[in-house]
Amino acid sequence: MVEYRFLQLDPRSKEQTEIFMGIEVTIPNVEITSGINLDHHGKDDTAETPAACEQALQAELPPEDATIATVRTDQDSITAMAVIANRAIGRKVDELVVRAVGLMDRYGPKVEEQLRHDLVVAIARKAADFKVPLDQRVAFVQACLDGTYNPEEIALLVEARNREFEGSRKASQVKTAAGGRIAVVVSTHRFATNLGYEVAPVVVATNPSMPVIGESGKPVGETYLKHTVCRWDSNVPVDLEGALKEFQSIEPGWGGRGDIFGSPQGVSSKLTTEQVVGMVEKYLH
Repeated sequence: MVEYRFLQLDPRSKEQTEIFMGIEVTIPNVEITSGINLDHHGKDDTAETPAACEQALQAELPPEDATIATVRTDQDSITAMAVIANRAIGRKVDELVVRAVGLMDRYGPKVEEQLRHDLVVAIARKAADFKVPLDQRVAFVQACLDGTYNPEEIALLVEARNREFEGSRKASQVKTAAGGRIAVVVSTHRFATNLGYEVAPVVVATNPSMPVIGESGKPVGETYLKHTVCRWDSNVPVDLEGALKEFQSIEPGWGGRGDIFGSPQGVSSKLTTEQVVGMVEKYLH
């Protein structure tokens, strides 16, 4: 039976790593021996470009014992691994489920209401559960793709997701700006950005009571005002790099990279939510 090794790469590592197939691998110190990197975030890609899991439906199958790696273990990358694994051993792959996962990955949670697909919700939740070993997460999605999943487990995952989101909605205020292109969320809940992505691909989230974390890694009882600016993925037309530079010129301590950045850690930002939104709006394309 064909088996693969699944690996999550550490983007901070400088060690040279060799893998056979990549899934959205963007770090420079990785050699992909097959030259195959399933990705949809290149400079010429758009939201219409098939997601990694959709590309996996037609991708060349790796040989036995090959290493398949990704940097970010989300529903798209884990599903791509599961698609490859099922195809390699002749297990069924429900393409409707794969397309639904890809659609959500490309357009964000705002399409989730249209999908109303419990398997997609369960896959997304399991993929993000870092307490579960990577190969077990892949195996879970393999079962979702061939119909051998446990319906009770799916129901529990969906219920847990709904329960957390209901709690986050009660602790949050959500509105839009820039003609609906920016979600503005004021919340103390860790799902603030998730709520924002339900309505817009760019999110400005303000936590008015972010806990101060001490050297022990635990809250010390103090709080501060924290802003976070993020976009669903690199296909969203907003110049976050340019925006971050302006924030840094106004208030030292802003930092981040890629698709997310935020105000200084441990001290309250002097900027209001409205000011942050106004600045981000200038960098929308």
